Formats: sequence, structure tokens, C-alpha cells
Amino acid sequence: MAVFAALFCAAQEQVKLDHPVKHIAGVVQRADGEPLPNIDVEVFAGRIIVAATKTNSHGKFSTDSLEAGDYEVWFTYKPHPVFKDVIYKLTVSPKGSKESIVVKMPVL
Repeated sequence: MAVFAALFCAAQEQVKLDHPVKHIAGVVQRADGEPLPNIDVEVFAGRIIVAATKTNSHGKFSTDSLEAGDYEVWFTYKPHPVFKDVIYKLTVSPKGSKESIVVKMPVL
């Protein structure tokens, strides 16, 4: 069991945004900037998924109608483990930045 836990932790990269955002939207890319389609984007409030989507053919994603609050956004590629999961911890606020999030997916 300890081996599984170590592998699970090693396959994640966590990022904490230091400023609030107005909405959760952006683009997912490889390290070289190439857009990544079909990445799962899941938004959690605590342990509950409150929004889910996939990136489009240009790597873009957007979630709408989220209340102000703290969230974790998980970016995963589920067909097979090619990329590390990326987890963003962020705050949504009406006064937050309109800037898009750029997520770089590291290769395993």
C-alpha cells in the first residue's frame, strides 16, 4: 500500500494561485506550449465535484456559474498515464482577475 501512495503522490503536481480569479477558464498545454485536447478538468469544493468538463481541440476549457469560494481544480489525462495530474488550488471572487489560467502538463 505504501508503494501505491508514493506513486500516486509522485504523479501529481500542485500549484496554488496567489490571487483570486473571476472564473475558472484557460488552456492546458504540453511543456513546449502545444495545446492538449481531451484533458479532464474537475472542480472540487472540498470533496464534492461541483463542475467538470474537458479541454477542446485547442486545449481550452471553461467552467461557468461557480459561487465565490475556494476550489481545487484537477487536470487529468485518464486514458493512460502519460502526464502527471496537475492540481490548482484557487479562489473564485467577483473581484478576481479575468486572466486565463495556463496549465502546463508535465510528462511522466
